[in-house]
Amino acid sequence: MNKLLATLIAGTFAAVSTVAIAQSTGPAAADKSVADKAKEDQKMQKADKAKAFADKEKAAQDLSRNSPNPADQKANVDKSKMQAKTKTKYDQKAQEGLADMAGTNPAEAKANVDKSKMQSTKRDKVTKDEGKEIQKQQQKESKP
Repeated sequence: MNKLLATLIAGTFAAVSTVAIAQSTGPAAADKSVADKAKEDQKMQKADKAKAFADKEKAAQDLSRNSPNPADQKANVDKSKMQAKTKTKYDQKAQEGLADMAGTNPAEAKANVDKSKMQSTKRDKVTKDEGKEIQKQQQKESKP
């Protein structure tokens, strides 16, 4: 993009300077022909450079795609169709869910809820320091 912009600026400068030189040196009738020639040259240069740039850009895009040929793509699709389809992520999550439920005893869960309710009635307003101490104590109790 920068090269294209630089090329366009250089072409414009060349055309303007050619017109300026033609106006200062030749008669009025010759100025139009020189100016017209300069514009035509500029248009030709722009067209040639734009076409060359477009060709280079297209070649770069073709190289950057790195896609396999259609025969390889078809072979890959056929190979994947032959493989067994499983829902491994779903199966893993279901297994984890079953494992989590197996570790919790309903009686133990109810006891934990009752204990929590009892503790919530005991709660009073505490300072930050007391809160930190309570948190440390609860962490010690929860660790086996």
